[in-house]
Amino acid sequence: MKISHCTYTTCLKSLFFIGLILVSIACNKKAKDLCNVSENVTYTNDIAPLIEVKCFKCHDAENYKTKASRNKIYDYPSLKKMAESGFLIGSLTHQKGFIPMPYRANKKIDTCSIALIAKWISTGMKE
Repeated sequence: MKISHCTYTTCLKSLFFIGLILVSIACNKKAKDLCNVSENVTYTNDIAPLIEVKCFKCHDAENYKTKASRNKIYDYPSLKKMAESGFLIGSLTHQKGFIPMPYRANKKIDTCSIALIAKWISTGMKE
């Protein structure tokens, strides 16, 4: 059996396609794998600071009265209620039938923040 050596150009093309395949595999990993989301997510330690940074422009204790369709999410009971209804994840992931948040931003909050909120919800919304 004769084994032929690849030419420089052929080897480069092969390496390029192998690289594309590896990048494609890495990009298709689930957000929880890429974000390293803890199993012990709590409102106080993880979610409240995130909501404050990402949402308080419209949803803090004062602004929600005039903005944000009067949706309170600035404290644990209010955010938990929104999470239980499905409205929180539906809005953050821009699902059909929900008002996409952040409102009028035309883009979602980052994937790792959504993954963290989803983990909080799926693990019982611990305070």
